[in-house]
Amino acid sequence: MLDRDLAAVLLTRRFPPRNLVLFVLLVCFAPAGCRGLQWEDYMEAAYHARQDGRYREAEELLLVAADFATAFPANDLRRAMTLNDLAEICIAEARHAEAEVLYRQATEVIEAALGPDHLDLAAHLAMVAAFYAAQGIYTEAEPRYERAVAIMEPALGWAHPDVADHVAALASVYYRQGLHFEAEPLYERSLAVLELALEPDNVRLAEILEEYAGLLRATSRGLEAGPLEARARRIRATP
Repeated sequence: MLDRDLAAVLLTRRFPPRNLVLFVLLVCFAPAGCRGLQWEDYMEAAYHARQDGRYREAEELLLVAADFATAFPANDLRRAMTLNDLAEICIAEARHAEAEVLYRQATEVIEAALGPDHLDLAAHLAMVAAFYAAQGIYTEAEPRYERAVAIMEPALGWAHPDVADHVAALASVYYRQGLHFEAEPLYERSLAVLELALEPDNVRLAEILEEYAGLLRATSRGLEAGPLEARARRIRATP
């Protein structure tokens, strides 16, 4: 196999995107007897390209990694890693429909590999839910947050900060759909945990307080909303 340090140099050089993969393969299969780069090498190189904002290069490399991944078992988590990384490239370039397909495929792989109740599946579902919520597609975000919380809560306990954060995200999705009755107890529950777990000036608290205050105003309880809004302003004003 090509020396990893040399591979890193070759793969992170700023070659024109369409020539990058070809260049690496030519070097790799030159008469030096090397066996060629592997899935891990392309994934690592794609990561560095993505970190540098070279998304086209990263996508070229990830597509080669995806070709390698076709030889892996259907439930191999390396397939899901490749799909998720490709989805991130699509999101960075506002290609949301493509990202959605990739995330759905990755979900299928992860669930097949780990089972329906694994914490890593819950983390993936929450990530995909956040992807939908960021686009305002709350009907797709809702069931994924619900399932993520249903997986995490028995394993970690209702008072775990990660569980509380996803509960707050689910409350937000309910609130933005006008489901105030469903959202309110979730805001209260998540705040009870996160106010103890986070620093008092954490901006995440401000976000939840603002949304909860918005719910209270939407249900004609402005007097209750005022103190929450004031707290949120103090948090955001903290240097």
